[in-house]
Amino acid sequence: MSKNLISSTRNLVLVLLGFTFPLSVALSNILVVLLAVLILVEGSFSEKIQKINSSKWMLSILILWAMYIISWSIFGRSTDTFWMFKRISLLLLLPIFYTSNFSEKTIYKSVFAFLISMFISSSTAIAINYGIINLNYGSFKLAAFLEYTDHNVFLAFSLIISLYSLFRMKLQKKYKNILLIFIIFYLFSIFTEGGRTGQLVFLFSTFYFIYFQFKKNITILLISIAGILVFSVVVYNTSEPVKKRYHYERVVKKMFNGETDRNILLKETITLIKEDPIFGYGTGSFTDEFSLVNEKTKKLVNENEINTPHNNYLYVWFELGFLGLIVFLSIFYFQIKELINKTDGIFRVLFPIIFLIIMISDNYLYAPHSLILYLFLSIITINYQCKPS
Repeated sequence: MSKNLISSTRNLVLVLLGFTFPLSVALSNILVVLLAVLILVEGSFSEKIQKINSSKWMLSILILWAMYIISWSIFGRSTDTFWMFKRISLLLLLPIFYTSNFSEKTIYKSVFAFLISMFISSSTAIAINYGIINLNYGSFKLAAFLEYTDHNVFLAFSLIISLYSLFRMKLQKKYKNILLIFIIFYLFSIFTEGGRTGQLVFLFSTFYFIYFQFKKNITILLISIAGILVFSVVVYNTSEPVKKRYHYERVVKKMFNGETDRNILLKETITLIKEDPIFGYGTGSFTDEFSLVNEKTKKLVNENEINTPHNNYLYVWFELGFLGLIVFLSIFYFQIKELINKTDGIFRVLFPIIFLIIMISDNYLYAPHSLILYLFLSIITINYQCKPS
């Protein structure tokens, strides 16, 4: 197989991945592995190894993977050990992707394919929410083709990518019009379904983007901020799902005073971490150890099928100890440090910053859909050749 054919196939696979992963995790897993294989088939292994060794971001990922292996060899196998290795092995593909260079055209096509896919997904979610079609098969957790917690986050990323494209890129008018249509559907979808995390990070990232985009023009900056605040008030008063999700009596008081699942998870996980904060309990050990605490924790694991503390940081700390948490955080520290030095770096780093925020509320880096989102956006931010408008 010629190098040109391999390169063309690799580029096509990335575009297909951009379109498929918001719609099908099974197909996207196949494409992710295929993409890694094609990059390896290209050869030039010494250059690839050298490039990985030059990146502290990539080395942090490899060290985290090694720590999971070491932890497993010391503590032995637990119920979720195999599940954890599947997740961390997928993350291990990122250093391979890091070694490959994708053309500007391929990056643009891949991002646009992702935005088209999210337009289809948001349109479907809206149709489901209003009873036009029924694809959730009785599950309240689904929003179109993703769980609502994932879908909301995907929409937040779609919106910020669209805003960046409109304000920071030289686009033909027809593409700007298409993006405006996409944005309308994304906004309508994100605020008519469950999932506070996506809504909050969208508002945060919009403030972030507007500040750095208009900080030299105070008038436009203040008008834009006022516009977002007015928009937020209007959405709160007109969207019943949003009002329910943020109602003080229903949400805030219950969160701090009630015995919710998340409260139990947070409290008991921290208690267990305090008992062994340095070394943790071992790879995939969370459900085994957590279910032994009391009847409430046992019920959460056995009946509610909860296998993480809904907090990526606590999850890593619980299983790998404090050193594992430091290595985990170093992935994002070195990613931000690397991206900030690129053109438009202040906007590129919004991607890892958003991940740092959403991981407070759930296990996003180890969840199938959002992990592939992380891999995909890493490829995009590494290879994107910025040409500001």
